[in-house]
Amino acid sequence: MTDNSRSKKRKITIRASPQGVEKAEKALIRLGFETKTNFAKSRFLSRSSVTKFFNRQPIQVDTFKKICKELTLDWEETAEISGDETSARLKTSDCSRSESNEGIKGDEPMQRLRRQVTVLDKDSQETKVVITLEGDINSAPNLKLLELALKTYSGHTIKIIDIQAGSIKLVVEGSQEDIEKLLLNFQLGEIKELNGFPVEDIQVLSESSEDDENDKWRLVEDIVRREVKNRNLSDADLSDADLSDADLRGADLSGADLSGADLRGADLRGADLRGADLSGADLRGADLSGANLRDANLRDANLRDANLRDANLSGAKLRRANLRRANLSSADLSSADLSSVNLSDTNLSGADLRRADLSSADLSSVNLSNADLSSVNLSNANLSSADLSSANLRRANLRRANLRRANLSGADLSGANLRRAKVNKAQFEKNLGLTEEMKLDLKRRGAIFEDSPGDRSGVLSRR
Repeated sequence: MTDNSRSKKRKITIRASPQGVEKAEKALIRLGFETKTNFAKSRFLSRSSVTKFFNRQPIQVDTFKKICKELTLDWEETAEISGDETSARLKTSDCSRSESNEGIKGDEPMQRLRRQVTVLDKDSQETKVVITLEGDINSAPNLKLLELALKTYSGHTIKIIDIQAGSIKLVVEGSQEDIEKLLLNFQLGEIKELNGFPVEDIQVLSESSEDDENDKWRLVEDIVRREVKNRNLSDADLSDADLSDADLRGADLSGADLSGADLRGADLRGADLRGADLSGADLRGADLSGANLRDANLRDANLRDANLRDANLSGAKLRRANLRRANLSSADLSSADLSSVNLSDTNLSGADLRRADLSSADLSSVNLSNADLSSVNLSNANLSSADLSSANLRRANLRRANLRRANLSGADLSGANLRRAKVNKAQFEKNLGLTEEMKLDLKRRGAIFEDSPGDRSGVLSRR
């Protein structure tokens, strides 16, 4: 079962402005980096995160700051507000306010927005944000009234713990969930003023202190430069890191954040990755044989040519992952989400796929011989030219599945749903669970029954 006690925070992202990308391109040339790939590799950054940065796609805050630091750029001047793209206020890169000054007390000049920082208090696990109001500290309204107003947009845990001069800057604390509600309402334009004081747009630029961010990249460098097999890295933040070819044999990476990481060719044999976040990670050619990936998040991950022999992927989320030509022989994939996954040419012989969701998956030319597919969902899946010989397909849902040219000889089809499945030139032989009526229906639809002497065409002779 999944360890629900380990809370996962929503990742907050930012992206570069057009001017920021222009400066970054010039910095690459000025600093002598021949390519973006060389830059990423030399600074322990995944290629995908660097590519996203230069394509002005949102990336995690600490990764954004790391890229800017390595390019000697001011990350605050490089960033553009991200989030709800329908909000005009979130599109300005200089964070200047475009609305009128209506509601400001007195004749004070409009205050320039200070970029906002979110931190997580490690002791209390409360999240803190700084909210800047337009106005003067001397005209600050009743804090209790402001606190009540904020709670209506978030939750009961919100409280104001400090007020600072310079403008009306409120230090607000609350649970991660309530703070996220508050931020979402800002982004959607639901909060424009508090007790008559206009509220500036908020851009969250960090969820952790600068020391935490530096610790992360020091850890990444340490992993790359030193052997870390059998090391305890549970709950570590290694997202967007370049860990290609790293030796992580037997490492405890349970609950670790490896989202977007480059793990091409990494040695993860026997590693503990239970509940780890590997979404969007590049694991091409990685060795994960015998690894424990129970309940891991591998959505959109690239596992092409990876070795997952005997790996435990029970309950893993693999939606839209690329597993082409991967070795999953004898792997435990029971109850895994494999919907819309590319498994073409993959070795799944002897794999446990009981109750797995393989709907709309590409299983063309896959080896599923002797695999346990009982109660599996294969609706709309492509199994053309697949080897399903001696597979257990009891109670499997094959509705609308493409079984053209598939080999189902010896497969147990007891209770399987083959309605509207495409079975042209699919081979059936010695199958349990098929009545004579079902066989006749399958033959009419183009199936070939090798145990039917004199009828190898699969088509009933017309009288």
